[in-house]
Amino acid sequence: MNDPATSTPPPATTVFDAADPAAAKAGFNTHLSFYHANGRNSGFAIQFSVDPATPDRDGALYFSIAKQKTVGNPASQGPDRFASFDWQNKATVKLNFLEVAEILMVFGGQASALSHAGKDGLYHNSPSASTSISLKRAEDPNRPGFLLGVGRTPKADPNARQYYTFAFGPAEALGLRLALQAQMGLIAFGIPRERTALPAGVRPAAGSFAPPPAPVQPFGSATAAAPADDGFGDAF
Repeated sequence: MNDPATSTPPPATTVFDAADPAAAKAGFNTHLSFYHANGRNSGFAIQFSVDPATPDRDGALYFSIAKQKTVGNPASQGPDRFASFDWQNKATVKLNFLEVAEILMVFGGQASALSHAGKDGLYHNSPSASTSISLKRAEDPNRPGFLLGVGRTPKADPNARQYYTFAFGPAEALGLRLALQAQMGLIAFGIPRERTALPAGVRPAAGSFAPPPAPVQPFGSATAAAPADDGFGDAF
């Protein structure tokens, strides 16, 4: 997962601002990240962020996936000691409430693979690229877990298709499933507002509701701007 001993952290993203005072005060964690570096320089890293719903837009889950850029040199005392990833050329995907639910079905065993509207996988289309997203249980019994695949084809050059894969181990898949389940209310309804104290016998106004019993921590700041929504599901 997030192992600073083997990987350098990704640069600040434009999706959420970790320096946002409101986010810092609320204790928001900007990302949930997993790093899989290897000695063949063929690893991948992935990071997840949640953008809670607001009265004027739906909430969403964003994830970015990047290929390994360098292996790292354990003998070095400099920044090249650790493996790094090509976040400048990452693929970023935006998922809506139902798409996250479909991913949770795969992680939870209710579905063998990701599908939507009778098709295998998810497909997003934007003016600049088309994207396919797949998720299925690993077939190799010696390497259990789940395989996530993202294919990105630029409209300007269909031959420049990029494909990214990430293999979640059983513990990573379980942890991610539990984390995403906890965020579904934020994606659907946003961050609950606090109920104002009312005199005895007075009912709260329509639309007001109490906060949850325990603080709910989204992965990202609720006040920082999300990427421009192109209406097709992906952010670039």
